[in-house]
Amino acid sequence: MAKVVLREINKEIWPRCMELTLKLEQGGLVAPNFYRVHEFKAEPQFIQVAIFDGEEMVGYAMYGVDPDDGKYWIYRLMIDIDHQRMGYGKAALEEIIKVLSDQPGCDEIFVGYRPENFVAHAMYLSAGFKRTGSMLQGEYIARLDVKELKAQVETEEARLAAS
Repeated sequence: MAKVVLREINKEIWPRCMELTLKLEQGGLVAPNFYRVHEFKAEPQFIQVAIFDGEEMVGYAMYGVDPDDGKYWIYRLMIDIDHQRMGYGKAALEEIIKVLSDQPGCDEIFVGYRPENFVAHAMYLSAGFKRTGSMLQGEYIARLDVKELKAQVETEEARLAAS
């Protein structure tokens, strides 16, 4: 699997982040990055990160605690057109889950995605997210039970240590 590093967005990185693009047919599946900068300014508790492979920026993500419900959400996860289908999305998702699950009181993580975004659907399900049955602003809502995930990891580590 690809290895990635998450770096917080700063004024030096942001212009490069604005250059990240999606395939034309993905345009309606994920909001443009420039839209998210306005959301970030309105909600400064969101964390924006660039996704790097070495020194090459391959994607962008935004996550944080939603002020409306107090829950941890992944608001944005996008991989540049030139770096898709190389495992960067899954690797970045795993890193974000690690970061969020280490936060005090993070027992669950939520994500929303458009029904027609089959790639996101498969990626989130493979990471352990389960659809809640709810929709918000035309997006399916999925939830990851962090306590359950940690228990699975501990069980696997104990199994490996015993063998």
